[in-house]
Amino acid sequence: MIAGYNTDVKRNGRVFHVQTEDKGAKNPVIETLVYLGGGQIIASRQYSYAGLVVDGKVDDRAVTDLLDSQHRQVMRWIQGGKYDPSGPPPFGATIISERSFDEVVLDFLRSQEGAEPVEIVLAEDVKAVAGSPCAMKILVRGEASSRPVGGAQVSVHLIPPGGSPMKILTATAGPEGTLAARVKCPVDSAGGSLRIEARHGHHTGSLEIPVEAS
Repeated sequence: MIAGYNTDVKRNGRVFHVQTEDKGAKNPVIETLVYLGGGQIIASRQYSYAGLVVDGKVDDRAVTDLLDSQHRQVMRWIQGGKYDPSGPPPFGATIISERSFDEVVLDFLRSQEGAEPVEIVLAEDVKAVAGSPCAMKILVRGEASSRPVGGAQVSVHLIPPGGSPMKILTATAGPEGTLAARVKCPVDSAGGSLRIEARHGHHTGSLEIPVEAS
């Protein structure tokens, strides 16, 4: 059993507690619970990694990577407003703002220099299923400013269970930092993951999506 994570995330005056744990090889599930306030559970996410269990044993590194990826993804959802009372903001909402022209130019120049770390945001909860196509709408933005990063180089790697990553897509984000992508997960990829990477300047942001069995 892999040790889990417990993290507090602040968003608009509210504190969310994110708990992610591995249930162990006998119950191969990674579970994330989101608590609010006095301990009320407002969301949960489970992922089965049964495909990684062989003769009762499992690759601890692979499970740790999946646990870390799921925990970080849920934290990004919180920071993106998914659990706000009014619901998440529209995809790409940060593209249009009340910034002055000078601020827009300054942000643009900074983004072109690659001075700010980048992160990847998905327009919706993407589900990758072995043997099926997977469509996703990607937004690349600054990690601190949340400003869209145009021209970022985006790649998608397939990480099969126990195998080496394989690049299956390379594309460039548009001027507003957005990209619509579509890939297909091989039939034998259940238990693996899709890793989305965005590179801009000297910075690289990544996001992993578990591949589920059909």
